[in-house]
Amino acid sequence: MKIVKKILMGVGILILVVVAAAYIIPVLFKDDIKSAIDKELAKNINADIIFDVNNFDLTLFSNFPNVTVKIKELGVFNREPFAGTPLFVVEEFAVELNLKELVFGDQLRIKGITLFRPQITIKVLPDGKSNYDITYPSPEAAPAAEEPGSFSFGIDHWKISDGQLTYDDQSIPFYTSLKGLNHSGSGDFNEKEFDLKTKTTIDSFTVKFDGTEYLTNKQAEFSAIIGISEEYTRYTFKDNSTRLNDFTMHLEGWFKMNENDYAMDMQFSSPENSFKSLLSLVPGMYTKDFGNIETKGDLSFSGFVKGTMSDTQMPAFNMALNVTDAMFKYPDLPTAISNINMDLLVDNKTGVIENTVIDLKKLHLEFGTNPVDARLLIENLKDYRMDANVKAALNLAELGTMFPMDGLEMKGAFAVDATAKGVYDSIRKVMPSVNATMSLANGYVKSSEFPIPLEDLRFKASIQNATGKIAETLINVKDFGMLLDGERFTADLILQNLDDYTWDVKANGGIDLEKITKIFPVEGMTLAGKVKADIETKGKYSDLDAGRYDRLPTSGIATLRDFKYSSADLPPVAISQANAVFDPKKIEITNTTGTIGKSDFTVAGSISNYIGYLFGSETIKGNMNFNSVLLDLNEFMTDTEAPTTPAEPTAYSIIPVPQNIDFILHSNLKTVKMMDYTMTNVNGDVIVKDGIANLNELKFNMLGGAFAINGTYNTKDINHPLYDLGIKIESLSIQQAATSFSIVQTYAPIAGLVNGSFGTDFKISGELGQDMMPKMNTVNGSGLIKIAQAALTQSKLVSGITSLTKLDNSDQVTLKDVLMSAAIKDGSLSVKPFDVKFGEYKTNISGSTGLDGSINYLLKMNVPAGKLGSQLQGFINKNTGANNPTSEIPVTIALGGNYKDPKTSLLMEEQKQQVTQAVTAAAEEKGKQAIQGVLEGGKPKDVLSNILSSKKDTTKVVAGAPADSTKTDVKQEAQKVLENKLQNLLKKKKNN
Repeated sequence: MKIVKKILMGVGILILVVVAAAYIIPVLFKDDIKSAIDKELAKNINADIIFDVNNFDLTLFSNFPNVTVKIKELGVFNREPFAGTPLFVVEEFAVELNLKELVFGDQLRIKGITLFRPQITIKVLPDGKSNYDITYPSPEAAPAAEEPGSFSFGIDHWKISDGQLTYDDQSIPFYTSLKGLNHSGSGDFNEKEFDLKTKTTIDSFTVKFDGTEYLTNKQAEFSAIIGISEEYTRYTFKDNSTRLNDFTMHLEGWFKMNENDYAMDMQFSSPENSFKSLLSLVPGMYTKDFGNIETKGDLSFSGFVKGTMSDTQMPAFNMALNVTDAMFKYPDLPTAISNINMDLLVDNKTGVIENTVIDLKKLHLEFGTNPVDARLLIENLKDYRMDANVKAALNLAELGTMFPMDGLEMKGAFAVDATAKGVYDSIRKVMPSVNATMSLANGYVKSSEFPIPLEDLRFKASIQNATGKIAETLINVKDFGMLLDGERFTADLILQNLDDYTWDVKANGGIDLEKITKIFPVEGMTLAGKVKADIETKGKYSDLDAGRYDRLPTSGIATLRDFKYSSADLPPVAISQANAVFDPKKIEITNTTGTIGKSDFTVAGSISNYIGYLFGSETIKGNMNFNSVLLDLNEFMTDTEAPTTPAEPTAYSIIPVPQNIDFILHSNLKTVKMMDYTMTNVNGDVIVKDGIANLNELKFNMLGGAFAINGTYNTKDINHPLYDLGIKIESLSIQQAATSFSIVQTYAPIAGLVNGSFGTDFKISGELGQDMMPKMNTVNGSGLIKIAQAALTQSKLVSGITSLTKLDNSDQVTLKDVLMSAAIKDGSLSVKPFDVKFGEYKTNISGSTGLDGSINYLLKMNVPAGKLGSQLQGFINKNTGANNPTSEIPVTIALGGNYKDPKTSLLMEEQKQQVTQAVTAAAEEKGKQAIQGVLEGGKPKDVLSNILSSKKDTTKVVAGAPADSTKTDVKQEAQKVLENKLQNLLKKKKNN
């Protein structure tokens, strides 16, 4: 008993130690294991590995005696060029490690791997670069000796639960998607030869190749025992089964990976002979009610793949499918698809893809009382040598009871009988000889998505080619017709010579656009209106391609009523009526009226070269009369987005002029709105050609004035639109012009203070900004400005001038019958001399205004002696020694600075010259007085002395001139003039 007791105590202690170790060892080695993992990842992986340390766990209890390392919420994210794409994301990743080697060895040996809800995304770019290539490249030269790594693989089991796998290879191109993936496998990879046992189920399996979807949301299951040998390169398929939906297939044979190619010898077959299993592969058939479908019939399916596959070679392959006396019927439908027989062989004996034979020896099935028979033999995939036939007579209403489609109803009798035999070679321009007929009678189609049915659908068509020459093909569609909500449409087509398409088309009938868009909706656009047409057209593609449009006779008539169009990009369009008559050269448009947004229009005229415009890159031409009561161009100029706040101004944009139209628009418009302008009684021609709008004698009233414009608006370079205009204006308010036109605001800001009207004949050119406003630094122009009557008051410019004089009413400037010559160049407006009146005093003005607001003007006036300003009068008194100068003093005033802060001053050098001229004139007047005194009997010397003493000063000078020298010189000059005149007179008297 003591021995037993000691044994039990020993076992209990051992169990206690093991349990304690199970808790302690993971804690002791957790940091070491994570550190080793991080080190290996950083050394080998070129990707971002994301996981939280707190989600890292290590335990002995899950798979004792192995250690289990668990990482939750692990992600592997690619770097460029796949940045942001998750390569691998898993909810839980568990790895089993050998405990003995963990504690006592120098390597971590992996025994098992479990993935819970992994998401794996594999991508390959067109150039072959793949996102799974995340390991760093190996060095060019391997080191002489390699140290063993920290990990080794002795894996013998693995498992994937509820996974998703996407493989998108754009270099092939191939795409597959697996959802609901559950997979388990086991095998001892430490052995040179072993059996790999695996089982896989997939809830949804999709396969696409080169844009075609071959499998869509199929269920799949695969279980196999695969023998692996020859250093993991040879795989021998032993007991295995593959199921796709309800179709099961077995695979036997082997597959070997060689250094430069793949070798294989595999046979596949279906162990079941049920037609129902094949039916499950038909799209839309394998639903939850598939088990209730009644079927019968025998099936055999087999084939092989044998040979070598490489970049230049394919293995031979074979696939045979036979269906005998099959049928199927939905349980709740009255009619079955019966008598289904098929014999199909796909065979390639050489591995050369062009040598593939496709032989559908027989296909027969009966849709109730509607039989279908077909056969097809394609002898190769090089010139597609074929022999085919299909014949069917289908009652579409009965067919709908066998293949019910939710929301779709069809009726009618459809028949086809077609044979084709021969080869297809586009280089030699040959095709199989064809004899085919098709017809539809009493057709009817209605969809729940489109409430209006297509009724009375009918056509008869034939395709004939007896020789196999593409040029001798004839396609004839006649008596095509349909009825859409009471609107009938008919058409006939003859198409022949597929080497140079030659057509003859006739169409007649009406279409309701609103109903058509309900059947075929267009996102972001609504259409309504009724179109009626009776059109015939003939021609050849070679003539169309060469631009010989005169050889494409087209004629007919078309009418449009109650048309409406709306979209997010344009104002709503409505056309109440439009009539068009076609011939090969032109379209005559008459009685066309409608609205675009707020604007109305009436259009009539002709359009030519329309065929070249529609089918080529030629220019369409037209000559149209365009009338409107209101044309609001702002609806075409404003951005689609409204201003964010009521105070925000409307943003305008350039109106582009199309470059592929050549139109003359004879315009008669009652009211036109453009930006902030309203024009009335607009008449003239707008010639649109090559992206330029030419305005020819365009006349209109605006801002109370009359305008006439000739010139161009050029948008060939939409980023730098240009204008070049000749503008004539009559009776326009000067203040209106200043507030309305930015050019006037910039170069003549004083106009805003002038009351009156003006006219002009002005040429102006420049560039427009993207807001349709002139770029001021590009403006150039010249012309005449005529002012009949105007007045200026309350201006700093006037007050600065009047400060130099004491003129009566000089704070009011008047302009009457002024003809001003002006020019704009290099950012400056210059005006040649013109006359105005300061009060009652005539003043001559000339000068310039700069783009920066600077002004530089000269004002010349004759100021009465008593009306001189204190500064000017004081200067003259100082320099002449007299208080009563001549009756008028010429004054030149310089006006500088800028419009907001003008500077006035007298020009001194010019003023001195003017004083001299005035003194001379005064002296001549006194000389006349002296001569008169002598003639009346006085002594010459006394007469001269009295005149000079009575007027001590006959000078006028400018402020700032040298006083003494000026006074002396002037006096001497005056006396000399008088003496000379007197002596000359006395000589004449003595001689007499």
